[in-house]
Amino acid sequence: MDRLTSIEIFVRAVELGSFAAVAEERGISAQMVGKHVRGLENTIGAKLLAKSTRFQSLTAAGEQYYQRCLVVLDELKAAQEDIYRSMSEPSGCLKIATGVNFGIKALAPILARFQLQYPKLDIDLTLDNNPPDMQKGGYDVIFRERLEGYDYLVATKLRSYPMIACASPTYLKRYGTPQHPDDLEQHQCLQSNLSQAPYKWRFFDGQKITTPNVSSRFTMNSGQAMLAAALEGAGITLQPTFQVSEALADGSLLPILEDYSLPEVELYMLYRPSLRNTARLTALQAFVRESMESHADD
Repeated sequence: MDRLTSIEIFVRAVELGSFAAVAEERGISAQMVGKHVRGLENTIGAKLLAKSTRFQSLTAAGEQYYQRCLVVLDELKAAQEDIYRSMSEPSGCLKIATGVNFGIKALAPILARFQLQYPKLDIDLTLDNNPPDMQKGGYDVIFRERLEGYDYLVATKLRSYPMIACASPTYLKRYGTPQHPDDLEQHQCLQSNLSQAPYKWRFFDGQKITTPNVSSRFTMNSGQAMLAAALEGAGITLQPTFQVSEALADGSLLPILEDYSLPEVELYMLYRPSLRNTARLTALQAFVRESMESHADD
């Protein structure tokens, strides 16, 4: 039985949490997954998993072996990338995760152009507003507004996005235009129902910060959904400028409280340390940064 394959299966069993999940992912039986793990245990002479068929936790030896296996697999990936780098064109696959709004509006178009420029690269993009699990998802790169919980990744700040509060002409005609941030407490303010909403309703007039106690009878987990609701006149929305630029340009939405500034949204690119200086990561980082700099006013 191939040792490297067994190591890869063992690592994925740890990350996915069950033999059945690994079996489904690799198109083999759960019994075969168990056979690979038992083969490793027989070779090293130690129990790796608390259960041999459907494990619940790593043994002490298993935890140590798992960490070593990660290093081995990362080094093998890096060696492959060195070969790719010696060739003129990056190859392989990049598995990427980001939030739904940024993914649809900004990142997907960038990655489409990137893949056209590097046709030997495969792009696997997942959009999810929940914090991605790097291990279970097997992601190489994630794009996030927050760094909390990802101390083990390499982070690069790409840019900051201005925020803007806006509403449809229909809504403002019906309920009036707020003149001060505190006026928002009397309005329907569309909000996120995520536990870690990235956008804060904080307004700065040059001297002090005002944080109105906004409320909403309509919450959702997507900035695009909030945008759609705002366009229908359902309330005031707080959005990054890239999300609402077209609606502002054609008058579908109107900015409010323009004399106040809002916190900007910082965008980070985070990736596994093993990808540092690899051809595909270097190409992606340069391409994304150049694309964003060319649209710095968005």
